[in-house]
Amino acid sequence: MAGYVEVAKADNAIFIRVVGLGNFNNAGPLREYAENAFAVGARSAVVDLAKCTGLDSTFMGTLVLMKDYPVDNSPNKTPIAVTIVNATATTLRAMTSLGLPALLHVKEEPVEFPAVTLERLREGWQDQRRRTRLIHDAHLQLIRGDKANEARFGPFLAALVKEARLHGEQQP
Repeated sequence: MAGYVEVAKADNAIFIRVVGLGNFNNAGPLREYAENAFAVGARSAVVDLAKCTGLDSTFMGTLVLMKDYPVDNSPNKTPIAVTIVNATATTLRAMTSLGLPALLHVKEEPVEFPAVTLERLREGWQDQRRRTRLIHDAHLQLIRGDKANEARFGPFLAALVKEARLHGEQQP
């Protein structure tokens, strides 16, 4: 089953529900939505994984990227609070394998998702360059968050940079 993401913004928070697979194909629209919401005042994100069947590394790296969104220009900026709720055994295992519980707040007890009106984000990519940039940024963030990920993703990142150069693009 493919996956999709539903979102809502209420007060200073965004609410995200992942249905099916959280993957590179729906991580881009999620990043775009989150950055737009953070730019206008949202300071937290709640991610519900109760209906999620799996997470790929790009999607997980995108969640970590949210935490470090630049909310202002001061050196004492408060990071975005990202909370993962209702993780399944499968999604918790995937997140743990990449060190996410040390980087994001993962609630162990079940949480009732708030009654917000969710809208389904579009799926897919509008251009190859933005897709490559997101995949690069997400994996770089995973490496920065847990040095053990360098052995896993370092060669992949080098290949992405090489591919971008072959296509005449700037480094992702």
